[in-house]
Amino acid sequence: MDKRIAPTVILIVLVLFILLQVGGLVFALTQEGIGLFWKILVVAVPLIFIIALFTVYMERIREIDEEESDDLSKY
Repeated sequence: MDKRIAPTVILIVLVLFILLQVGGLVFALTQEGIGLFWKILVVAVPLIFIIALFTVYMERIREIDEEESDDLSKY
C-alpha cells in the first residue's frame, strides 16, 4: 500500500497543474477573442497528455500489485 501513495500524489498534482494551465490559456484566449479552433486545440492536446498519464498510472499500479515482496531473490 505504501508504494501506491507516491504515484497517486504525483498524478493528482500533474493533472491539477495541467488543468490550471489549460484554464488560464482558455481564459486568456477568450479575453483576446481567439477563434474556437484554437480553444479546442488548447484543450485537446493537454487532454491527450492526461489520458496518457492515467494509462501509465494504471500500468504502474498493476506492476506494484504483481511485484514480489522479495525482489532480490530474482538475482
